[in-house]
Amino acid sequence: MAQTPDYYKTLGVARNASADEIKKAFRKLARTHHPDAGGDEAKFKEINEAYEVLSDEKKRALYDQYGTANENQIPQGWGAGQGGFSVEDIFGGGGSSGGFGGSWADILESIRHGEGAFGGNWDFGGFGGGRSAARKGQDMTVTLNVTFDEAFKGTEKKVTVRVPGKQEPETFTVKVPAGAVSGGRLRFKGKGAPGENGGESGDLLIVTKIAEHPYYSRDGADVVVNLPVTVAEAALGDSIVVPAPDGTKVRVKVPAGTQDGTVLTIKGKGAPDIKKKGSTGNLKIRVDVKVPTNMNDAQKAAMEAFKEATTEEVRSWQ
Repeated sequence: MAQTPDYYKTLGVARNASADEIKKAFRKLARTHHPDAGGDEAKFKEINEAYEVLSDEKKRALYDQYGTANENQIPQGWGAGQGGFSVEDIFGGGGSSGGFGGSWADILESIRHGEGAFGGNWDFGGFGGGRSAARKGQDMTVTLNVTFDEAFKGTEKKVTVRVPGKQEPETFTVKVPAGAVSGGRLRFKGKGAPGENGGESGDLLIVTKIAEHPYYSRDGADVVVNLPVTVAEAALGDSIVVPAPDGTKVRVKVPAGTQDGTVLTIKGKGAPDIKKKGSTGNLKIRVDVKVPTNMNDAQKAAMEAFKEATTEEVRSWQ
C-alpha cells in the first residue's frame, strides 16, 4: 500500500497549526500551483488532498492518530480485551510482537503510514484470515472549458467521461451556474474509479476553466475592462460610453486630470456572485491613457503650445 503523504509538510505548516493558518497556507499554494495559473496539476492535486483532510476536524483527528484519514485503512479490533485476545495473546508477551517479528514501535510506525498493524490491512474478527480491507476508488478530475459569456450567464453542457473498469463511456449533464469562475468544482459522488475489495467508487470532479475574453477579465464576481482614452480626454475630462458584459451600455464620466491606471466603478454591472445568492459584482473600468506615437503637424503644434504654457513641476527632485 502506498505511504500516506505528510499533509502538514505538503502545506508547509506545523502539526499544531490552526484552521486559519491551514486555510491561508492552502490558498497561497493553490494560487501558485493551480493549472489555470500555469502550475503543475499533480502538485495542485497533492495540495488539495492535504487541505481536504486537514480542514476537516474529524479527518484531521484520524490522520493525526493513525496517519490516514481513511477509516477503511484503520485496523479494527486490536488491543487488550477486544475480540477475545489480550496483548499477550497476540504478541507473545514481553512487549514484543512474538511470532509476528516486530516491536510496538514498528507496529505504530506501520499504522502511522496507513499500513495496518502488521504492514497490511488485517481483519481481527476471525484472526489469521489476512483479509484486505475495502478501499475507496480514486477521485477523477475532468476540466470543463466554457466561454466567458457562458460562465457569466450560466449554461448547461454535456461531458463524456471514460471511467476505468467500465467498457462504455458515461455522459453527464453539467449545469454551469451564472457567475461561474475558473476552478469551480461540481462533484458527482460515486462516479469516479471503482473501489477495491468491495470499497465504494471514488467521485467525479468537474472543474470549470473559463476562456479569456478580448475585452473583459474576471476578479471573482467583479468584471474588469480597460478603457483607452486620449491624453486630452484624461486631462480635460470626458463622458464615454462603455459596453457592459450583460450586453447593455453604460456612460462613465472620466474626471479631468484622470491618471493612467485609475479604476472607475459601476456598481451592479458585474457577474452574478455564486457565493452570495442574489448579489452581483461590479464593473471595474481601468483607464488606459494612450500617448500618441505619430502626431500630425496640428497635434505637434498644440503639444508645443501646451509645453510652453506648462509651469507645473512633475518631478519631485527638481
